[in-house]
Amino acid sequence: GVAVARLEASGIAKAFVLSALKLAVCTAIAWYVGEYFALDRIGFGVLVLQVATPVAVTSYMIAEKYGANAQEVAGLVVASTLMSAAALPVILAFVL
Repeated sequence: GVAVARLEASGIAKAFVLSALKLAVCTAIAWYVGEYFALDRIGFGVLVLQVATPVAVTSYMIAEKYGANAQEVAGLVVASTLMSAAALPVILAFVL
């Protein structure tokens, strides 16, 4: 909560761009891997959805612990979580 309260508007824009890039690239790679290994429908859906999930809060805690730029990671957590609220239902519609 404190990290979210300290977020700056300029950092959020960058976080949304990086989150969109992560969502697109990771989903495309998972889709390709699922097709390559000819996964069944359920396995394919699980793989693609799991990869499309937002950045974990654990990433923020690790960045904070090791002195990395935790503010940028907090922005990624917030942006990817908000983005996934719209993206995951659309992806789910395609994989099922």
